[in-house]
Amino acid sequence: NDDKHYKEARMKNYEGFCRNYVNVDIVDMECSAERLARYQIVAAPMQYLFREGIQEKLRGFVEQGGTLVLSYWSGIVDDTDLCFLGGTPGGLMDVMGLRSEEMDALFDGETNEAVPVPGNALGLDRTYSCGYYSDLVKLNGAEALMTYGNHFYAGMPAVTAHAFGKGKAYYVCAEMDQVFYNDFYGKLLEEAGVPSILPSVEKGSDLLITSRESEKAVYIFIQNFSTEEKKLELPEDLELLSGADREKIPAYSTVVLKKEK
Repeated sequence: NDDKHYKEARMKNYEGFCRNYVNVDIVDMECSAERLARYQIVAAPMQYLFREGIQEKLRGFVEQGGTLVLSYWSGIVDDTDLCFLGGTPGGLMDVMGLRSEEMDALFDGETNEAVPVPGNALGLDRTYSCGYYSDLVKLNGAEALMTYGNHFYAGMPAVTAHAFGKGKAYYVCAEMDQVFYNDFYGKLLEEAGVPSILPSVEKGSDLLITSRESEKAVYIFIQNFSTEEKKLELPEDLELLSGADREKIPAYSTVVLKKEK
């Protein structure tokens, strides 16, 4: 491959959250266990290097009820770039309920597909395209939500779920298309009980919706990055601070709202 597509993989995960209109924080592996515990979902795609202590933090996060998303090409080496002995992802195989045994690196432009397992626990019901990397895993307690549709590993797990302690750990075995991440994180947010900032606004409408809070109010920012005007359905209890209209937002525009606590 010309590139490992690391940036693209992380941006796809980030956009998957944003498309479901929730706030997203970026933290690193120095983040304390106490801070991790504040979150309901932690995504760590392509976490090739595990710094010392991160496995224990992630293990505790899931044990206490958190939802962890790990992906292919994770937990390969420690912070001195030495490979973990005994299996991958190093130190988290029991949390994930699987072991990575082999990686198929697809040629640039070559794709496979991920097919939903009928009746899977997340309710994923469509086939997605995937490429670049396909992790071949052996399940040890985890269940397959999706399987590969093509190549010599057709039928092997492509997305898995594993209950661990009070929480769940999900493993995405391949780099999926953007639609998958939008749907996948939508399901996880619903399962974890994380509400959209503005449920009245249709998801997937090319808007970015974020919020900030003070002691007295919540401020909501709606940004339209598309070339088209978008319709809005705003609750009456939201005060319009900036923006021309409560019912629509022009292309490349921002609306700022306020809600008293």
